[in-house]
Amino acid sequence: MSTYTSPPPAPTERVPDVSVIIAVYNAMPYLTECLESVAGQSLGLERIEVIAVDDGSTDGSGAELDRWAARHPQFRVVHQPNSGGPSVPRNRALDLARGRYVYVVDADDYIGPETLERLLRMADMQGSDVVLGKLVGLGRTVSDKAHRHAEQVDLYTSEVYRALHSAKLIRRQILERDRIRYPEDLWFGEDQLFVTAAFLAAGRISVVGDYDCYYLRRREDGQNITSRGRTAHETVEHIERVMRMVAERVTDPVGRRRMLGRHFRALLAKALRPAAWARRDYPEFAAEVYRRGRALCEAYWTPDMTGELTQIDAIRMYCFLGGAVEAFEQLAVYDPAKNPPEQLSEGGRLYRLFPYFRDPAVGLPDELYDVTDTVRAHHHLQAMAWKDGLVRLTGHAYLESAAPDGVTAGELLLRERATGRELSVPAAARPTPELAQEGTQRGVDLTRAGFRADVDLSRVDGGGPLQPGVWDVFLAVRAATGVERTVRLGRTHGPELDKTARRSRVLARDEAAGTELAVSPFFTAKFDNLSFEVVRRFAPPGE
Repeated sequence: MSTYTSPPPAPTERVPDVSVIIAVYNAMPYLTECLESVAGQSLGLERIEVIAVDDGSTDGSGAELDRWAARHPQFRVVHQPNSGGPSVPRNRALDLARGRYVYVVDADDYIGPETLERLLRMADMQGSDVVLGKLVGLGRTVSDKAHRHAEQVDLYTSEVYRALHSAKLIRRQILERDRIRYPEDLWFGEDQLFVTAAFLAAGRISVVGDYDCYYLRRREDGQNITSRGRTAHETVEHIERVMRMVAERVTDPVGRRRMLGRHFRALLAKALRPAAWARRDYPEFAAEVYRRGRALCEAYWTPDMTGELTQIDAIRMYCFLGGAVEAFEQLAVYDPAKNPPEQLSEGGRLYRLFPYFRDPAVGLPDELYDVTDTVRAHHHLQAMAWKDGLVRLTGHAYLESAAPDGVTAGELLLRERATGRELSVPAAARPTPELAQEGTQRGVDLTRAGFRADVDLSRVDGGGPLQPGVWDVFLAVRAATGVERTVRLGRTHGPELDKTARRSRVLARDEAAGTELAVSPFFTAKFDNLSFEVVRRFAPPGE
């Protein structure tokens, strides 16, 4: 039976702002650092309650908790027999919590000194139901994309759903309203169901990404619970449940695709690929994981989810869905980082030659290997100047991985923002000896990566002037191999480039109407991209 080592607070005591939840099982000596980090919060212990549940520890963790509870009335400790995982002790603590918010900390991790103060400030200022804090991996991988600082993020279009670890400040009211708790029959992946439910219940989600909030540790003794061996059922069950939750509750097509896509990535990385590695030694394990993985694909997979996977995972999934088991298992052990694929430029397209490219025995489509649209284009606008009635644009541009034979001159594109109508202007190649060293480092010839475009805006539109509207400036960047990307011009530019407002230039006059067309170049406020604004106005008297 559970026993309390510290009495519950009197009902008249001030409601704490944050209830810190700590499930503890054999966490020494890391537990002491964890408790010190919580007790030392800049928010002040008077605004915190700590509820630690000792889940049958045998290494002195229970005594350490009692020592802290004796020193600090804000610490409450519950001792109970071991339950086999973190869900039961966390739920016990959640049932006892009184704070406006709860914050779950694993007993072998710790938090930064200002963590709770910063998270709570964000929550109170924004009215947030969930606040993520930046994670720091100590021997463990964390998602930087998920923790970009933001006062408000959208669950479906941001990257926060990459982070399903429990370390989030969550308004306790939404947990009680929707009766959100950890699944007590799971010890692996239980946090994914809890956090997903909290995300779906939240009215507003925020991120504190400008401070190292939570330090996620891989224990040197290898005793992280996630290091425990798993059965096929334990490997897949949590993925099945969380996919079912998303499928039942999310009707927004973007949200459904992105959230399920995140779990298909996990299915590949945490279940299907390990099953492929283990199939020779553990055929029954692999067979069950494969069977349940196929059932998930049949239930939830749609072709548009391919974009949620990395390219190599998309190829793996295609093989798995198509029943090409041998190819899937070979791809499961293939590591692109250790064996980088070569590339093929053909017909203006660029292909990354992962295994089984154009292998007739497997028959995978070329589209799976096509990376043309992901090639990064480097571009730099060096100068803009009016010369003899022309606007001269100079700079350099090249494609990062598609130019083994150098680059060729592209063309300047003027695109009317309102209609999308596009006009092209030739851009001449220009020597760039200053890029020779950079080209050597990248293994490409960049000595003629420069461009120069002399644009006569009075004759650019079928021999006539540019018409009224806002015209955004793009550059088509081509490699000698024929691969091409179009980029918005101006965001990266030379320090000497004058971005201040320019005096308008007259392009044409209509003497009969007494009007004129005038153009003004400007750089957009948010991204510093170059645009031209053309207006028709009355001509000043006497001109």
